[in-house]
Amino acid sequence: MKRIVDTALAPPPAGAYAQAVEASGTFLYISGQTGRLPDGTRLTDKPFEVQARQAMENVRALATAAGYDLASGCVQITTYLRDLDDRVVFDRVLAEYVGASLPARSLVQSNLVGTDLQVQAVLVR
Repeated sequence: MKRIVDTALAPPPAGAYAQAVEASGTFLYISGQTGRLPDGTRLTDKPFEVQARQAMENVRALATAAGYDLASGCVQITTYLRDLDDRVVFDRVLAEYVGASLPARSLVQSNLVGTDLQVQAVLVR
């Protein structure tokens, strides 16, 4: 059983995908979120930390819209970074959103277009 989750508090998909999908009422899969405002405005002209916070705000908005708690329910994060040197800043931002309950994580350097990072997440109820 799957349920599509969407919210106006996160940017609309930029392609043919759902913002998030809940599976069996237990797991939430959040599509890659970037430093875009809910209206779709890109923040690529802003410092990396601003983009990272917005990406995590988008992840949190989707988690909340689906009835999940990001801090206690995030079990996995995949982060794509244009510049791996930004991982130190991202680690700090991530910790603010998930606290001491760190998720499993993959970190990938990527030739992203139009953004400095993309964050996807898996949460459990």
